[in-house]
Amino acid sequence: MSDPHLHEDAAARRRALDLASFIVEAPAGAGKTELLTQRYLRLLAEVRHPEEVLALTFTNKAATEMRDRILGSLESVTTARADELPPHKRQTLDLARAVLDHDARQGWNLLQHPGRLRITTLDALCASLARQMPYLSRFGGQPGVTDDARVHYETAARRTLEMVEDATPDGATLAAALAFMENDTGRLERLIVALLGRRDQWLHDARRIAEDGLREEIRAGFTALIERDLGELAGRLDAPRQAALMPLLRYAAAHQPDKLGALANWQAPLAARIDDLPAWRALAGVLLTGKGEFRRSVTRNDGFPAGSDGKPYKDAIVAVLAGLAGDDTLATALARTATLPAAILSDSEWLTVTVFARLLQLAAGQLWLAFQEAGEVDFIEIAARAGLALGDDEAPTDLAQALDYRISHLLVDEFQDTSPLQVELLEKLTRGWTPADGRTLFVVGDPMQSIYRFRKADVGLFLRVRTDGIGDIRLENLRLFRNNRSYPGIVDWVNQSFPHVFPAADSPERGAVRYAESVATRPPRADSGVTIHPLFAVDPDTAQRTEALRTEALRILDIIRSTHRDHPDERIAVLVRARSHLDALVATIRQEAPGLRFQAVDIEGLDGRQHIQDLLTLAHALLHRADRIHWLALLRAPWCGLTLADLHALAADDKHATIWQLMQDEARIARLSADGRQRLMTVRAILGEALAEQGRQHPRRWLQGVWLMLGGPRCLESPADLADVDAFFALMDELTAAGKLSAEALQQKSGELFAPPDPLAGAQLQMMTIHKSKGLEFDTVILPGLQRSARGNDASLLLWDRVAVAGSREHLVVAPLKARSANGDSASAYDYLHRLEAERSAHEAERLLYVAATRAIRRLHLLGTLKPDADQETGMKPPAAGTLLGLLWPQALAPACAAALAAGVADLAATDGDIDPASFVPDLRRLRDVDMPAVFAAPRPLAVANPVDEDTPAPTLDAAVGTLVHRCLELIANEGLAHWSAERARALEAAYRRWLTQAGHGATAAADGAGTVVDALCQTLASADGRWVLTRHAAAAAEQAWSSRGEGEGTAVAVNHVIDRIFVADGCRWIIDYKTVRPPPGHGADFLRARAADYGPQLARYASLFAGDAMPVRRAIFFPLQGLLVELS
Repeated sequence: MSDPHLHEDAAARRRALDLASFIVEAPAGAGKTELLTQRYLRLLAEVRHPEEVLALTFTNKAATEMRDRILGSLESVTTARADELPPHKRQTLDLARAVLDHDARQGWNLLQHPGRLRITTLDALCASLARQMPYLSRFGGQPGVTDDARVHYETAARRTLEMVEDATPDGATLAAALAFMENDTGRLERLIVALLGRRDQWLHDARRIAEDGLREEIRAGFTALIERDLGELAGRLDAPRQAALMPLLRYAAAHQPDKLGALANWQAPLAARIDDLPAWRALAGVLLTGKGEFRRSVTRNDGFPAGSDGKPYKDAIVAVLAGLAGDDTLATALARTATLPAAILSDSEWLTVTVFARLLQLAAGQLWLAFQEAGEVDFIEIAARAGLALGDDEAPTDLAQALDYRISHLLVDEFQDTSPLQVELLEKLTRGWTPADGRTLFVVGDPMQSIYRFRKADVGLFLRVRTDGIGDIRLENLRLFRNNRSYPGIVDWVNQSFPHVFPAADSPERGAVRYAESVATRPPRADSGVTIHPLFAVDPDTAQRTEALRTEALRILDIIRSTHRDHPDERIAVLVRARSHLDALVATIRQEAPGLRFQAVDIEGLDGRQHIQDLLTLAHALLHRADRIHWLALLRAPWCGLTLADLHALAADDKHATIWQLMQDEARIARLSADGRQRLMTVRAILGEALAEQGRQHPRRWLQGVWLMLGGPRCLESPADLADVDAFFALMDELTAAGKLSAEALQQKSGELFAPPDPLAGAQLQMMTIHKSKGLEFDTVILPGLQRSARGNDASLLLWDRVAVAGSREHLVVAPLKARSANGDSASAYDYLHRLEAERSAHEAERLLYVAATRAIRRLHLLGTLKPDADQETGMKPPAAGTLLGLLWPQALAPACAAALAAGVADLAATDGDIDPASFVPDLRRLRDVDMPAVFAAPRPLAVANPVDEDTPAPTLDAAVGTLVHRCLELIANEGLAHWSAERARALEAAYRRWLTQAGHGATAAADGAGTVVDALCQTLASADGRWVLTRHAAAAAEQAWSSRGEGEGTAVAVNHVIDRIFVADGCRWIIDYKTVRPPPGHGADFLRARAADYGPQLARYASLFAGDAMPVRRAIFFPLQGLLVELS
């Protein structure tokens, strides 16, 4: 261990096990999980109860891994041989042995009771806190937690905008907001939705807008920001350099007083004071060109007129400029002065701030109502309510005091990814802790790997806590240096390249983190290192984009194949900045190497796969019979496969009729080719039966049945595609349960889901985003598309920030969105804060690149496409700012790319010419023979002989009422009797009436039918038989679908069954069918018992499904209108 960094690393790891509070910086591959495990074991050996040690992680996976390591260490005490373990593992074993000795003395029995180990996620802790204090958290009962709350944000935004009609102050607020947005309600709604997803960043401050003195606080905050920027400028342009400029600029000011008047009496160095901002701007105007570069010469417009009198001054300023040339940091700092805003918001800006702040408070209130209606909330709400459950410094709750007693040691993993709300929670958990009371806080992370700003993570928090601590706790900073993951070829390249990528110094305000090098602990390996693959395209952004992407994809495929050949056991990962960056690669693999298996982790959208597009087409067509586009697509899909000529013959000359109506026209069908007629007639028969059954089955079963009859499984390219289909139908179930099923909702939600990974692919080749790769490692990493830019920051109604002001608490700064009519040239507070956000995003891109590079163990491949440019010194156009290629360009990549271009070894994308749309004919992929699968081919009892068209009568009223009663009883059984009463059933009568009207029944019939439904539900809920049938039983289900295999005319057929109610009670399996029957006048229970016997064969078929089950089966008919259960013998 000759490297001094390794000595420092070893000392830090020893120190980290002392009973004190620390913040540990652990670079990629440092083994921080092992260190956390050791720290946890060390603390367990000191406490009286294991629950006193609490470890918090960010993911369930990390919590599970840490728990497994701790339990594994404890279990290995009796089996591991210390002499065979490396030193750090021996230390872990010694710590585990000490824990078991302490466990024996205390009587914990941890190995038998591992649940006493408190290792959880921050989100789970917040949910637990909110659940323990339901009143203070304002939840009452514990709600569900949704990962995707966007639908609730949209509901809240829409309801907020609807308030504009109210003749109230809130209505006036909405009117003012819409006036500012020029009545663009769509844009305003989108902006509100976006802000509701980040309300933990602004809700507290929005409530402060009406406070006295807040406007002055905001002015002080902007002043601090502006003076911070001026301070950096003054540090670059120090007093001696300013002194050389003073007489020259006073001379220039005398000749251009309008432009340079602020420098007319320049006698003392300009300082980091806002009062000096006009002088700084005037100075920048003289020294810089419009592009922000130092001038090479000056003219009279700059205050230096021609002539002998001005020549000495002109020569002197040119000499000064020559001395400043090349100082890009100074030029950037000078150019920034033009973007610095006034420190105080104008009256119109302040009015807009107050309007938008009130608007957002209204939206937040509507969101809470939406959450209550849905019975679920998002993680932001859980975290906020957890804070309420703990109280504040002046009034801590009983729960906070109990936790203060129970928690003695707190460990936090991945601290670089914390949000302000989470740090506030940690402050509350450690409220009252002092350095001498024996309680400790241990946080570990790597600020260079902070890449989750979109999840509200703020790397500035890590930097501030490192300096200032959390609450009253000061944390000793420990730095680790070991990289146990990568070979020296990778580590050395990263150490050489990233000091030029990262900024020179930390800046919490700008989200900037300096680079800290690491030391490889693996031995050198000849084939480890970084390979740069430069690709060239004449115009990669326009005409040649597709070919350039294909060229890159082919190069990646070559790398994968050669790596598999030379290192068959190694794992390869292709990492990208955005999911769409893998589209071309996936398409190329499917075309060029269909046998190459890979796992795409959350990459391929479910709706991007053809078989899912076909299912969406089927859903759109069947749910919207007049949708000509989707009906034509349905007939073009593989299960039918009509040619374009046949489609034209069918529908081209009639733009008014629906496609389904045209399919009933025999004369029109005769125009089709013989093959087209056969295909169309087969599909027509299947769809006719499907449309006749619409509304009589669960939507998922209905659509899935149509897909099966059309031969959908035969259209799949591989058995693995069935996983996609299962995911699609599971989505249908989810939307149906939520009452939100529609073709449009299916389309939208399918686009938000990802296709399941290939179940036949191992871990040898994986594709994912860089964010998904965090915490993982791979032998070979491929980073393509380095030339691609990221999406810019979106606009926001208000931008908020907090500024640390020396000698004072943090100050709030806020700025409103600029009106479209505002002067675009003038610097505004909004522009300033937006640029600050862009700067933070740019710094996060640096860290994203670092995370990607440090996933590699042995080999790293970098691919980027460049544009040749003979006018450039390197022969290439420099990559665009904001790209990962641009970050690495000057030092790491430019020389290698230039050498490749000069040697002619780089790939050059070529194009085969544009496709002529007039002559292009798409491939037709279809089944060779279209017919109903044999298992469905036999006639079924519910088959309908008549073709269905728009004039087909609706099902009879009795049938529709029966269907509706079935659905309601299913709902009661699933929700539980406690949630249903006769009052609720009566309150829903209007909804039942609407349902029957939509089913095609007139107003009078629908009213009668709705009354019958209510009567059936009320009688069921009032009867002992009805409540027993619907109560919760073992193995209970409602409307349960079954399929069995039967025989029809010597051919196997599918027999489908739907059991209305099934459960186990008193040691028997009950099978119950519902029948909505009204006896004739004068007939009562005897009539119903006789009718029940008529259904004996039907229930016997249901019972036969359980023929191999030893449990006895009992069959019964339940009559909801009479509340009577009749058991069959």
